[in-house]
Amino acid sequence: MKLALVQIKHRQTKRENLDNILSAIEKYGRECGLMLFPETCMGLKAAGGSLRELAEDIGSGEFVSAVRKACAAVSVHVCINVWEDSGTDRVFNTALVIAPDGTTKAVYRKLHLFDALSVRESDDMKAGSELPPVFDVDGVKCSLAVCYDLRFPEVFRSAVFRGAELFLIPAAWYSGAHKTEHLRTLLAARALENTAYAACADICQGSFAGHSAVCSPFGLIEAEAGEDETVIFAEIDTAKVKETRKILPCLDNLSDIF
Repeated sequence: MKLALVQIKHRQTKRENLDNILSAIEKYGRECGLMLFPETCMGLKAAGGSLRELAEDIGSGEFVSAVRKACAAVSVHVCINVWEDSGTDRVFNTALVIAPDGTTKAVYRKLHLFDALSVRESDDMKAGSELPPVFDVDGVKCSLAVCYDLRFPEVFRSAVFRGAELFLIPAAWYSGAHKTEHLRTLLAARALENTAYAACADICQGSFAGHSAVCSPFGLIEAEAGEDETVIFAEIDTAKVKETRKILPCLDNLSDIF
């Protein structure tokens, strides 16, 4: 399965962000089986504003409905990250996988909110309450995580025990001292310790690091972006997952104590 990681920067408005996403789907959707977009690609709240102003119902909202139509037009799977109306003052940070016919294939609401350094996501976001699903895309068993989840290996181990071969990780990873090194290290670790592919699509420019990347089941970076807007591609080969797990059977060798 061919995977496309779409590294983009924020536009000024929700409509401009949507137009940029639709343009990418139209341009690249026929070249791959799955497109992965970053976290916060719907946009950021305005100064003094609220994420609730951007949020919508993932079944009928204008933003999501437009992405559904774009997927169906080019027959591609898309993983998009949206602000989902939770019915409260806070929103869900939701990764949504849309099938080539425009229907919903998977939904995951971010479990771990980034309340660290000078950021408090929990002021605006409501944490999810369910583990990420495992689902099939063109014969590859996939699962989801969002940005800060990358620092919590339990999320990924739970998915790999349910058959995951590829982790899809939309992110808005902040730039700063050692941040890119942290992103690379954590992505490689989640891949290597689970002998699975790990793919992260990141927002770039402004306060964000870019450097979207795909790691192999052996923890090696197979494709990586720089700091600017771009699209990178990687081949996801389930035979390589099986081969790596045969050579490095750490999942089989896990102590029964766990």
